[in-house]
Amino acid sequence: MFNKMTSSQQQQMMRGPRWNRAFSDPLFVLLLALQLLVVAGLVRAQTCPSVCSCSNQFSKVICTRRGLREVPDGISTNTRYLNLQENLIQVIKVDSFKHLRHLEILQLSKNHIRKIELGAFNGLASLNTLELFDNRLTTIPNGAFDYLSKLKELWLRNNPIESIPSYAFNRVPSLRRLDLGELKRLSYISEGAFEGLSNLRYLNLGMCNLKEIPNLTPLVKLDELEMSGNQLSIIRPGSFKGLIHLQKLWMMHAQIQTIERNSFDDLQSLVELNLAHNNLTLLPHDLFTPLHHLERVHLHHNPWNCNCDILWLSWWLKEMVPANTSCCARCSSPALYKGRYIGELDQNYFHCYAPVIVEPPTDLNVTEGSAAELKCRASSLTSVSWITPNGSIMTHGAYKVRISVLNDGTLNFTNVTMQDTGTYTCMVSNSAGNTTASATLNVSSTENSSFSYFTTVTVETIETPHHEGFTTTLQQKVGPTPSVGMWEILSSTSTTTTTVRTPLSTRATEKTYTIPVTESSLNGLDEVMKTTKIIIGCFV
Repeated sequence: MFNKMTSSQQQQMMRGPRWNRAFSDPLFVLLLALQLLVVAGLVRAQTCPSVCSCSNQFSKVICTRRGLREVPDGISTNTRYLNLQENLIQVIKVDSFKHLRHLEILQLSKNHIRKIELGAFNGLASLNTLELFDNRLTTIPNGAFDYLSKLKELWLRNNPIESIPSYAFNRVPSLRRLDLGELKRLSYISEGAFEGLSNLRYLNLGMCNLKEIPNLTPLVKLDELEMSGNQLSIIRPGSFKGLIHLQKLWMMHAQIQTIERNSFDDLQSLVELNLAHNNLTLLPHDLFTPLHHLERVHLHHNPWNCNCDILWLSWWLKEMVPANTSCCARCSSPALYKGRYIGELDQNYFHCYAPVIVEPPTDLNVTEGSAAELKCRASSLTSVSWITPNGSIMTHGAYKVRISVLNDGTLNFTNVTMQDTGTYTCMVSNSAGNTTASATLNVSSTENSSFSYFTTVTVETIETPHHEGFTTTLQQKVGPTPSVGMWEILSSTSTTTTTVRTPLSTRATEKTYTIPVTESSLNGLDEVMKTTKIIIGCFV
């Protein structure tokens, strides 16, 4: 019987012991297993889920409108684009996409997603865009976006998200675009919600029922900000602090009634501003003056009240955007000017008066190293600047190391030095002219002395008008002269000057008038002045 065996049977019998010996070798078994894994991987790389359609050598997978309740199996490892929109997925489970290391775009919008498990996006080292809009998420998934080191765009629009906690996105510092629009149940945004997003270029917070602008300071590279469709009511100074690179700001249909003085001072790079479809009637004097790059401004569909306080805007529109037909700001009241384009108005339409300083600055005596403030309060529709003893002009936003102009017009010193001693002049401006008020800051050394000596001379001069309709009040205040000891308070009366003018441009700088005070001029004061006050004090 053995002789009748075929040659193939004989070969198999001889090969059997060899295979047995091979399988007993651990190295051989390991190599065989690796080969099987490679083959399995190649097979998986060339597969397409039966419920999906694939193209471009399985790199593009489309599974939309398939009634899917979970991420399907069998997605090719070569996939770079995966569309799972408009399905019934409710939960994104951990490691659902772990094998898709080449995936760049993942679309999960328009599902029923209410939960994203921790680690759901593990393995997506190449993911660039993640779309989760139009789902049922109520919170920002904690830790779900960890390790998405290349993520550039995140879309969470139109989810019932109720709050955005601190550091919600700090694990994805690579983000460039973040869409949080239409979060209609949003009631709270933490102060540190946007911490870590130092590379963000675009942020959408439109239609989120926001009543105030959240803290955007961490977004130092932001280019575009969408805030339309909210309930902002008032825009306050500091709302856009740190956004020095912002170029486009949209706030249409935001129910804005008031924009306070200096609110846009931080937006040094702004090119386009859209304030259309709000409830604005007036804007503070020279609101747009710090915006040197502003080219397009949209002001239409606001109930503008055309009076003296809107003249500066008319001049600004003529000078800065003469060909801008998109702004279309037209008067709503009074009836005489209703429908008239604001840019057509000029000073002949109104009888205007220079502003009134409600709380002028007063002389202040302080010790070196302490803080100090010189008040200057006026109407919120005016602009306020300060002239320092060396003649330089300070405005809100023109910060020095220790000195700044606050939102209400106050000149603030954080740490006074002896060099700060001198007379400071507050200049309040509106479309009709300027009103100034001066006060002296006296800084004494911390070393006490046994006596103090100073002299104060105050000279007030009212000059006869040169021509009808133009009135100028000229004043000079000299002293006091600092002593080596503490300053004594002689008078808290400030000097106020009003200049009424017919300006050609709101950017024009008013000239200051000075009356030199010398020994010879003091002898003939009665001939040139109506009012003279000379006060000399000596204290021992």
